[in-house]
Amino acid sequence: MQHANSDPQEPQQDAQVFVMPVARPARVHKRHYGIIVLFCLAVLLPTVGTLTYLLAFAQDQYVTRVGFSVRSAQTSPALEMLGGLGQVSNAERTDSEILYDFIQSQQMVRRLDEKLDLVSMFQCNDTPRDVIFCMGSAPEIEDLHRFWNRMIDVTYDNRSGILDVEIRAFDADKAVILATEMFAQSSAMINGLSKNARADATSYAQQDLSLAAARLKDARSTLAEFRNRTQVIDPNANIQGQRGVLQGLQTQLTQALVDRGVLALSAREADPRLKQLDRKIGVIEQQIALEREAFGAGPTDANADFAKLIGQHEELSVEVEFAEQSYVQALAALDLANADARRQSRYLAAHIKPMAAERATYPKTFQTTALVAFFAFFAWVIVVMVYYSLRDRK
Repeated sequence: MQHANSDPQEPQQDAQVFVMPVARPARVHKRHYGIIVLFCLAVLLPTVGTLTYLLAFAQDQYVTRVGFSVRSAQTSPALEMLGGLGQVSNAERTDSEILYDFIQSQQMVRRLDEKLDLVSMFQCNDTPRDVIFCMGSAPEIEDLHRFWNRMIDVTYDNRSGILDVEIRAFDADKAVILATEMFAQSSAMINGLSKNARADATSYAQQDLSLAAARLKDARSTLAEFRNRTQVIDPNANIQGQRGVLQGLQTQLTQALVDRGVLALSAREADPRLKQLDRKIGVIEQQIALEREAFGAGPTDANADFAKLIGQHEELSVEVEFAEQSYVQALAALDLANADARRQSRYLAAHIKPMAAERATYPKTFQTTALVAFFAFFAWVIVVMVYYSLRDRK
């Protein structure tokens, strides 16, 4: 009996060993109050403070927009027929990229400040004063540059080369004035680049033309000096003339020899006519010898070889001819460079002109407040998770 009574009691003892303890009732601890206080300080306070500041202190900002692109003064009809209107040339794309940097540069800020006094344009005179969105008094150029980039939004379409600029100001009319002057300064800058490009395109051609003109002048002066020194205008013409004289003398000599031969058949040796013909033949032969010697010496310089004079004259003539061709080519190149420079002239074409806004766009109160609340809540959650993670490791 004892053995039978002891067996049922053993499972009951084993069951009591594995029973889990009952959870204690939840209580609010100090850490919970700390988390609530942290939530109020890190989430509610920044959110309420942001909303209050935006509604009570932040100044309204008006936005105006201007869109423009760089265009050439002339376009090629062939390119238009081949679809050139759908693409932007490399030069125009480069100019647009330059403008993209120029609009956001300190140089643009300085020019606008000289024209419009940017400090007065961006300062707020209303009370209470907006210390976050308005510009302070007497800022330096670096501060003015940073504030300018905060008040503009520049977008650039690389495919079409279009620049889109949004400018904000605390008055709608001031925003229009800023956008108009910004466009004028951009146009002046791109016109300056176009002017420099035209000057560069023509300066080298003008230098080549000046060198060609000087070379032609020197070549002609050298040829004129040679003619004055040798008293020979055209050695080839002199040679042709002397050849004609020799041919005439040869003809006369032949005729005189024929006449003497005919006369010798019927006359005696002592006939004076034969002696006269002999004297005539001798004179002709002497003259022929003199004319032949003339090919070896110039008419005024007995020590100069006539063939050498001909070579010098031909060399100088070729130099003059080559200089004339170079001058004509340089003149044509200058005309072509001027024509290309006119075709490469750039200007800004505004397809969206600045207009005065009728209502304020910035600051975006509810969007800004929602962003502040989101990031504050996200930061609070991270802090709480880190705290519990460290607490569980203890």
